[in-house]
Amino acid sequence: MAFLQAIQTTLLRYQSARDQQQDVYFSCARNLARAQFQLADEELSRRLWQDVAERELDVDRILNLMYGCWFQEDRAAMQEADAAYSTERASGGMQPSQVGIFEHC
Repeated sequence: MAFLQAIQTTLLRYQSARDQQQDVYFSCARNLARAQFQLADEELSRRLWQDVAERELDVDRILNLMYGCWFQEDRAAMQEADAAYSTERASGGMQPSQVGIFEHC
């Protein structure tokens, strides 16, 4: 019986591609904020930024999540900051930066 409930619960959890992508950005921003602000670990920060570069993620979006949100563990606050960033980007009010990836470390 418990097995059947576990299968039903798992099957009912659908996560859209947009939500999956957002989770990737949130995770990267959380990890970078922790490495840079809490641990002050330069090597870990460098490796995390390298991961961002290898995944070809939007650096400005990650920076917005790191600096535009006080608590990276608060999913609602992260979603709010991300939505504001996306709206600003879509309206043409914000241009992507041309800064190199390691200039943020």
